[in-house]
Amino acid sequence: MRVVGSQVGLVFCACRDDHISIKLRKCGILPVCMALCLIASLILPYISMVAKKVLPAFLPLVSDTGGSPPSSGVFAICLILASFFGFITFPILYFNIKHRNVNDSKYIRLANKLLMLFSSISCLGLTITGAFPVGYTDIPNMFEWFTAVLWEHCLGAIMIFGGAFVFQLLVTIMWWYLPGTSRRAAYIRIPFICIYILLFFIAAYPLPNMLLELLGQNPFDFARMKNRVYDIPREYSVNYLICSFCEYSLCAMSALFIGMFYKDMQNVSLRIVLRHKSCVTEFEEPAPSIKLKNIS
Repeated sequence: MRVVGSQVGLVFCACRDDHISIKLRKCGILPVCMALCLIASLILPYISMVAKKVLPAFLPLVSDTGGSPPSSGVFAICLILASFFGFITFPILYFNIKHRNVNDSKYIRLANKLLMLFSSISCLGLTITGAFPVGYTDIPNMFEWFTAVLWEHCLGAIMIFGGAFVFQLLVTIMWWYLPGTSRRAAYIRIPFICIYILLFFIAAYPLPNMLLELLGQNPFDFARMKNRVYDIPREYSVNYLICSFCEYSLCAMSALFIGMFYKDMQNVSLRIVLRHKSCVTEFEEPAPSIKLKNIS
């Protein structure tokens, strides 16, 4: 195989003025797809694990239902797809809010930037959580499982729930002051954020206790942890069930909250135009010189 290089200057676009474009006239489908992927990440792994009788049917943690294959693969796919739709939806939402801020309020501009930041953190957390399933137990001992799996999974979960909480709080506040939004939409979002805060407080006490039940009363006794092997819980304590109930509730409410953007995003259209550099005007950028390589 021989590579021959040739230089061609001032190559003009073959499509002339009719450039290739990708159009989505109504963007409401994007938050709906993200919400459906999040709901699927709750339901499908649960059905798989319970059908195989790996876990008791009554309310295992979301992380445990998506912890072992093949459920972990389904869990990861759903979360990664939700993250994909999120990384498309939230930038569009950011520019939509920016466009509707006709009074150029500096508070809305700041809140909108924070909304973009924390929504991105939450979407990245979805990918991290799916990439580190807690049911990966083919590790010599609990200490290595903790350092190689658990803390990354917990970091992703913190990014998801923390980012979702700030995102919902900012949206609830902005919907009161953003022009063009109805009071009804603002009133609907208030119970979501209130219940979200309540669930955080409910899980504040049992969550540390559940972790101590999992790791032992002395979680910093690394020598003891190196002599134990981790396995998925087969019997659920009260602390475990409370945390599981709060986790399912928070996930379901976050999915519904995102799906509520359907009506707002239906008024937004997206168009991506693909064009060659030579199509720009001489004031924007000069026509490029393209190097072609012929492979023979």
